[in-house]
Amino acid sequence: MKAFRYFFLYFLVVTANIFGQAPVSGHISIEQPEKWENKVYLSRMDQKENNGSYKATPIATATINKDGFFAFDQHEFTADDRMYKIQLRSLSVQEKKKLSDKIKNHRLFIASKKDTIIFNRSKTTFGSYTTTNKADLEWRKLKKFNARFENLTSDFDTKQYLLETKGYVKDSLQILLVKLIGIKALDDRNLLEKDIVKNPKYYMDLLQELKSSELDPATYIYFENKLTVVNQELTNKKYHTSLWVNGIAIFVIVLLVSFIFVSKKKQNTHSPPLSKQEQIVKHLIQSGKSNKEIANELFVSISTVKTHISNIYSKLSISNRQELLSKK
Repeated sequence: MKAFRYFFLYFLVVTANIFGQAPVSGHISIEQPEKWENKVYLSRMDQKENNGSYKATPIATATINKDGFFAFDQHEFTADDRMYKIQLRSLSVQEKKKLSDKIKNHRLFIASKKDTIIFNRSKTTFGSYTTTNKADLEWRKLKKFNARFENLTSDFDTKQYLLETKGYVKDSLQILLVKLIGIKALDDRNLLEKDIVKNPKYYMDLLQELKSSELDPATYIYFENKLTVVNQELTNKKYHTSLWVNGIAIFVIVLLVSFIFVSKKKQNTHSPPLSKQEQIVKHLIQSGKSNKEIANELFVSISTVKTHISNIYSKLSISNRQELLSKK
């Protein structure tokens, strides 16, 4: 009974150490262990701002014991969900590629310091694992969904893929970090920008949701930059379209004005000639005669002179005596 009590206390201590202080732990099976370092490397996967691809930032190592067990301490992980990678490294640089081609020497997962992830014993290097992280469990569903499209080549339907993937990301994924991973999958197939153009409101609303969340801005800075670039391109396109429309409108206005001017000029060109009496009145006006003097000289009334002058103005397309005096 006493021995059982000691064993139980030992079990509690070990369990508390593994599950309380080691969010990520488990066993690893290694073929040809003499060719690999006796360590498991832990890296945080950070997105690059320029293209959204992930870069591994090494943060810790864990020694593998004789039983193949390894564990990483709680303080190696952040309070929020992040993507991590554990991997083995070969001892020989020359054999690095050869060995990594034969076995999968790494595993990606999502975790935080409050989670527990245990890698089970397996024939593979990093076998199956159990996790308490909801984002990782949702990511598994996303990977299973995307696996349907991975081997499609000639039968790949871009529109159908975009429709199904966006619908899945929008309706089935509840965790923002996993939504970002799904969006990155669209971008990897060069479909994200096209869909942003078609559905700008959805993506702008998603960005606002990300900004209002507790996610580290570094996890969605690439997505934000992508939206900025696409929106700027749309703005520039609208601006250039506006320039073209305004240019065409100005061109049409110039054509109309030119047409009116030419038409008026033609009308002036084809104006009826002055009568003999009108020519005499015109000559007398240009000689400096007043209306009364013209009437006395032609033995007509002043009203008749004014009628002749009105006809002269109309036929010559002028409006006053000064213009008539300037004509030859």
